[in-house]
Order: sequence, then C-alpha cells, then structure tokens
Amino acid sequence: MPIENRIAIAIAVCSIVAGIVALVVLHGTVQLVAASVLLGLAGIALVSLVFLLVGQSEEDDRRRHPRG
Repeated sequence: MPIENRIAIAIAVCSIVAGIVALVVLHGTVQLVAASVLLGLAGIALVSLVFLLVGQSEEDDRRRHPRG
C-alpha cells in the first residue's frame, strides 16, 4: 500500500478518535465545534482516499493496457 494511502487512513483514524474524545471530554459549544471539525476532517480524508484509490487503479490499468 502506497504511503499516501497510509497517511490518509492515519489522518482519518486520528480525527475520528479525537472527535469522539472531544464529545466525551468537552462540554457545551466547544464540544460541538471541536467534534464537528474533527469528524468533518475524517470525512474529508476518507473521501480523498477513495478518489486516490480510484485514480491509482486507473493509472495501473493504463500501464497494463497502453493502447486501450
């Protein structure tokens, strides 16, 4: 697995864990803002990973079949 994929997964997992911790530990408006930002970042990282995987598979396919 390429390093870019591992970085995206690590960012997503860390953000999810931090978002859950923020929900448990913090209180009030700070809790909602921190958890929303962290869980949103995790969502962005996961969607980016999906696009990265699709692009990588297309590149691999083009390398295997250079003339279509």
